[in-house]
Amino acid sequence: MKKFNMIKAFTLAETLVTLMIIGVIAAMTIPGLQKVSEERSIPPRVLKAYNTVSTATKELRQEYGPIKLWPWANTEEVFTNMYMKKFNIAQNCKNNGGCFGNEYAQKTLAGQAGNKYQTDKGWYTFATADGMLWAAKAFNGCNRTESNYVKNSCAYFEVDVNGQKEPNMVGVDTFAFTVNGDGQVYPLGGCPGCNEDDCKSGEGGNGWGCTAKLIREGKISW
Repeated sequence: MKKFNMIKAFTLAETLVTLMIIGVIAAMTIPGLQKVSEERSIPPRVLKAYNTVSTATKELRQEYGPIKLWPWANTEEVFTNMYMKKFNIAQNCKNNGGCFGNEYAQKTLAGQAGNKYQTDKGWYTFATADGMLWAAKAFNGCNRTESNYVKNSCAYFEVDVNGQKEPNMVGVDTFAFTVNGDGQVYPLGGCPGCNEDDCKSGEGGNGWGCTAKLIREGKISW
């Protein structure tokens, strides 16, 4: 009598159950892995932005002389004719919030949200070829002081290091740097006499001081 070899295989039901289990595990783990990956990509981008502003300021200082003597009252002159020549510009929206778009909403660790770049026309906005969105302001007299993270500022630069992509939150993907009258560039919270106290969630913490903390620690730890 001829013998037949029996071939064992999964049934359709078993295959479907296995695929369902894999799907559930993927749904639980992939978002977490994506978040970790995104958080790890932020510090190098922040450092790149910091180096960009620092290098531009140093080169302009060599070309135009002492920082305090720059025409800070003339935003067009300082940014269009000076700083923009040092950035790899993809789009220059100048004195309006067009680069950020009407739908952009910046959030803070304290829970506030809004689009100040659209409502406050004092911001000079632009986008760089690496996908970062920037906003800058100049302060005539180089004496701008804000809370505990900016002292004697001539100008500061805010940057969303991943552009329009969420979360658009201060201290998470949005950071800032200040330029003082001595030509030094500091991450907010890191200038002499400044601190990082507002790098916390809840009332009293908007997150700008996280810039200095991130550069010092090399990671998002809050």
